[in-house]
Amino acid sequence: MWWHLLLMFRNFLNKNKSNKSVFFLSGFGLIEMMVSIGILVLVMTVILARQDAFNSAVLLRGQAYEVALQAREIQLYAVSVIGSGSSFRVPYGIHFINNSGSYTIFRDINNNGVYDGSDTIFGKQGILDPRFVIDRLQVDGGASLSELSIVFERPNFDALFGGDVAEIDVRLRGTTGTGVGEVRTVEITRTGQISVQ
Repeated sequence: MWWHLLLMFRNFLNKNKSNKSVFFLSGFGLIEMMVSIGILVLVMTVILARQDAFNSAVLLRGQAYEVALQAREIQLYAVSVIGSGSSFRVPYGIHFINNSGSYTIFRDINNNGVYDGSDTIFGKQGILDPRFVIDRLQVDGGASLSELSIVFERPNFDALFGGDVAEIDVRLRGTTGTGVGEVRTVEITRTGQISVQ
């Protein structure tokens, strides 16, 4: 019975092809197709324009976390028994220079708490991706510093740098660092906590 009704409906449609309502049921017309393509082009343009900003923000976040992880590794080197003879008692540190694309990992041989010519460079040195730069070095919200050394010494996890909170900004090169996704701050506290803001 249902089959018979479907055949009758198909025959009805074939007889009345000139009817406008049947024409619109048959698929997209030219105008509908143009509107659909226009909407797709608009949506794809917006997505592709935002993709570059999204990629930069993700890469910046990853770079800041890499700096924080490197600081954590230096902290662990300092409190662990590393080296031979009495060299495990030597403090380890990380040294940043403002507007630089790299940072130095060192053994504080003379135990003065800063990186100088008498200290030994230790391990793999930190080099930022060329798209990023260390922008601002600050201790306790004070003035921006040109250089900052953070030292860790056994047996404590505490950071030694002459303040309570050190901030190291990693910025997207070529930007002011004030926009969303242009800067990430690595915070190191005196108690040895390391975080990315």
